[in-house]
Amino acid sequence: MKNFFTVIFITLSFQLYAQKDIDSLSYLLDNYKDEDTIKVDLFNKLGYEYWIVNPSKSELLGEQALMLARRLYYEKGKAFANRVIGVAHWTRGNYEEALEYLFEGLVLYKNIDDSLGQANCLMNIGLVFSDQHNNEKALKYYYEAVGIFEELKKFDRIATTYNKIGTILLDEEKYDEAYNYLIKALNIHQNNAFKYGISEANNRLGLLFLKQKEYQRSLQHFLRSFEIGKEINDREGMAKNLENLGYLYIERRDYDSAIYYFDQGLRLANEVRSKKWLKDIYLGMKLVYEQQNNYSRALLYANKYNAMRDSLFNEEMATRIANMQTRIETVEKEKELELQSKQIALLEHEAQYDNILKWFLFVGLALIMLIGYLIIKYQQTRIKKDRALYQSKEELSKVALENVRLKKEELELELNYKNKELTSYTMNFIQKNELIKELKEAIQQIVKRADAPMRKDLGKLIKLIDSTIGVDKDWENFKLFFEQVHQDFFDQLKAEFPELTGSDLKLCALVRLNLSMKETSALLGISTESVKTARYRLRKKLNLESGENLMGFLIRFNQE
Repeated sequence: MKNFFTVIFITLSFQLYAQKDIDSLSYLLDNYKDEDTIKVDLFNKLGYEYWIVNPSKSELLGEQALMLARRLYYEKGKAFANRVIGVAHWTRGNYEEALEYLFEGLVLYKNIDDSLGQANCLMNIGLVFSDQHNNEKALKYYYEAVGIFEELKKFDRIATTYNKIGTILLDEEKYDEAYNYLIKALNIHQNNAFKYGISEANNRLGLLFLKQKEYQRSLQHFLRSFEIGKEINDREGMAKNLENLGYLYIERRDYDSAIYYFDQGLRLANEVRSKKWLKDIYLGMKLVYEQQNNYSRALLYANKYNAMRDSLFNEEMATRIANMQTRIETVEKEKELELQSKQIALLEHEAQYDNILKWFLFVGLALIMLIGYLIIKYQQTRIKKDRALYQSKEELSKVALENVRLKKEELELELNYKNKELTSYTMNFIQKNELIKELKEAIQQIVKRADAPMRKDLGKLIKLIDSTIGVDKDWENFKLFFEQVHQDFFDQLKAEFPELTGSDLKLCALVRLNLSMKETSALLGISTESVKTARYRLRKKLNLESGENLMGFLIRFNQE
């Protein structure tokens, strides 16, 4: 039996720690030995506190809560654990995993009719879509969450969601609407003395005034947000504010201050392992050094930015593909097991009835009337069973059709996603080569004024720069992304025109993407005149007439 006084002690402790003290919760968890629902709640509450301090620790605590809750069939604990793990993944930029856990939490909250839990999950799901710049979906979930919060009169949660809505409106440059939502959020949080919400609202107001070039007001809000973040040990929020301060000082052309704040932000972002803030800060450092004409440092941070962006992309892609395959395999296995179970049940029923019939046949003439009665009952049962089996098969067919439709939608979403990533990768590829080209031109200007030894060294540097333009690794990555969107494009071209060289195939891919002469020149590291010559030679190899459009010709290969 559970100790009555222990239960009372823990229950009172939850009330005493309305402000959620991590040390106190850790002490309670360390000293609580029973494997019951109270321990699940302790894991979840401590995991909730670690969201803004240590997302990795938060995820670990959520996993422990989920494991124990499953053993205990504790649905509320399972729901909260999924939310804890989902938000921990969102904090670190693992969006696919975040959505997986948050949607599972939403379903569990609906099953136990917990409206507040549902609304919190809806708001968290909106956060994930907002980070992925899917504003339409994010707002849909935010407004749905606000509706439930208003019914429950949860003004603190309303204010938190107002902060999120204001952030999206800010992103869409609807500054007046964004300001109204953020001010309402700030007033509610100040009345409730909720420091995390006050810090968040100040941060968003700082961004709003930064976009409106009201630098002094922006600075005041960022610093206020940062100071509150220090008070509550919100290291993720502090990293975000330091990044924002860096961009503010870029706007004010105070590059030394910008570098200082970016450096501080990098330290904190590394501590909380936040890839999304690291990526944004690397981009900020690149911009600072470009403004200072320090091209070598700019290139260093450009490479770090590209590597972090590619890392996030590759993780997302791998997870999406794995999850999609798992979902398909799971549905197929479930269907197979269900059909096998029905077949086994059917065979068992048939065997049972056959045995009964055989037994009655051997009883003799005295039981003939009883046997007739049982046969009639048997036939009635079979009819009902066949009708039920037919209905079951019909339902399975509907499920199969629905699965086909969902799979088609997933594939369409995947293709759109890949198209966007291909365009993004191509543009970054172009920007990188243009930056290298600008760096080369700047060095060439220095060469004109340099002495002989310096010219020799600079010449080596120019050769090194030339070698980085269009390197095989970059083209292999480009080819990988291109073939994910346009499968068999190169194979079909090569099959019809075997004399095409590797350079010809590269040019075909760039023409297929409808890139301009200047963009193609930047990617290939050649002049626009050379691009024109290459296109002319390619047209001849493809046997095109003078009036025939090259891109229109290439589009017919591997049309999606």
